[in-house]
Formats: sequence, C-alpha cells, structure tokens
Amino acid sequence: MKKMLFLMVCVTAMSQMSSLSYGAETATSKITDVSRKIIDRTDIEGTDEELRMMLVEFPPAFSNVVHTHPAVGLCYVIEGVAESQYEGEGLRVLHAGDSYQDLKNSKHLLFRNASDTDGLRFMCIAKMKRDQPYMQPLSNLIR
Repeated sequence: MKKMLFLMVCVTAMSQMSSLSYGAETATSKITDVSRKIIDRTDIEGTDEELRMMLVEFPPAFSNVVHTHPAVGLCYVIEGVAESQYEGEGLRVLHAGDSYQDLKNSKHLLFRNASDTDGLRFMCIAKMKRDQPYMQPLSNLIR
C-alpha cells in the first residue's frame, strides 16, 4: 500500500510539471548560474524519510562532477537538452519533455547541459532520508 501511495504521489507531481509555465523573462538563455532548489517536501510518516521535489537549472555547457544519488529519482526535462551517462551504460540524450530515472548508488559519470547557448531546466522527485543531499560528489574520480 505504501508503494502504491508513493507511486500515486510521484505520478501526480510529474503530471503537474507539464503545466509549469515560464515567461520570457526566464527563458533558458537567461540561466546563468547553477541552481538547485527544493520545491516541496513531505515527511513519510513513521520513517526518517521524506518525498522531495527538486528543480535544477544548469547554464549553457555546464557539466556536473562524477557523483551518485542515495535514492532513485524520477526526473523530467522541462527545457533544454541534457546528456547523461551512468557507469556501464551508453550516453543518453534527453530533450524537453523526456523523463528519465536517476539510479541509486550508481556512478553518474556524466550529466551536462548539451547546449553551448541555452540553459537546462529539469525536476527530480525522490524518496530519501530527510536532509540528505540528493547529489553526492565523488571527488576522488576524474571526469
């Protein structure tokens, strides 16, 4: 029953993302800095976990460091084009309107804004421990 509730919340949240609207003042070309915001969160009763919705923005040509995620993330590209690659997998190109999953505890070798001119905006939803960072850099690896 808990899994069904979790899935229903995720589907509802993801469906709301398609209705997000941004005016001309926030067009992708205006994204100049990396921004990671927690849009909403809710405690999962009886646990030390929460369901978290995050909005992330990358400026043109920005590339994340090699990292892992402590939980599976259900993600959606709102604007732009991203390139993503996990260890042992091929490169994926993700366009606005595409959804994808971040893998739990796998090395995320590459996640970058594929455009040199436009920003990238995406959202992720994850069930994870309260106050735990969603992206955990692996500083000892070279990209």
